[in-house]
Amino acid sequence: MATILITGTTRGLGRFLREHLTAAGHTVYGSGRSAVAGDARHLALDVRDAASAERAIEAVVEREGRLDVLVNNAGSHLLGAATETSEAELRDQLELNFFGAVNMMRAAVPHLLERRAGRIINVSSVGGRFATPFASAYAASKFALEGYTEALRLELLPFGVFVSNLSPGFLATGTTDTSVVPVKRDDPRYLEARRAVFERMLVDGAAGTPLAKVAHVVDGILAARRPRFRYSVDGLATRLTLARLFSPAGTFEQLVTKQTAPGLLEVGS
Repeated sequence: MATILITGTTRGLGRFLREHLTAAGHTVYGSGRSAVAGDARHLALDVRDAASAERAIEAVVEREGRLDVLVNNAGSHLLGAATETSEAELRDQLELNFFGAVNMMRAAVPHLLERRAGRIINVSSVGGRFATPFASAYAASKFALEGYTEALRLELLPFGVFVSNLSPGFLATGTTDTSVVPVKRDDPRYLEARRAVFERMLVDGAAGTPLAKVAHVVDGILAARRPRFRYSVDGLATRLTLARLFSPAGTFEQLVTKQTAPGLLEVGS
């Protein structure tokens, strides 16, 4: 059984994974920005703060004698056109989704290297492989995470440490209304289309991939002798890869826009 630390376990996927992996017999630490009274294995952790990340990793190692698995789950989805997104909002998205995960990995990797074993599992997104309208900041954060961790995986492989990224589409977390955050400034050229995208995301989230399916993929990564780097989870990333490969560029762009932001096609007409 493994000693596991998961970020962002106060709700949604993080909470589900913690409960699932604990039930499977693992020693699982959760985390959030505040401590939880009566829960000794829920750590106060702000992933955006490198010192807080260091303290969380050290706490697990001190209590358990080791860390086997880090699951980077904390994050949010900023929704807005690039012209609507302020520099502060863009930086905040990168701080949480990208630098937050990097802070955790930088704190955990020395312990994993010392043991010459372990897993890092990042909850990335299909948005880390394909950009969609009104997700420029989110895509930037996830594209950065994909590139950073692909290089990190190659650097850690000789030491028996494996980095894997999950690339799901919509998950049935029940928290889409709070994890998807609209930008604060409205560009009237995009406002209605962006609002329609938000409403569609609520519907798609409610009908999204069951969290048990994500947990099943995580179980497989923990059990695998040599886990892969990318796991599509729901197959969407694989289907989009094939569509991009075999479709003319213009056709693929229209397909992505129609599927994710249909109202955008009429904005400029």
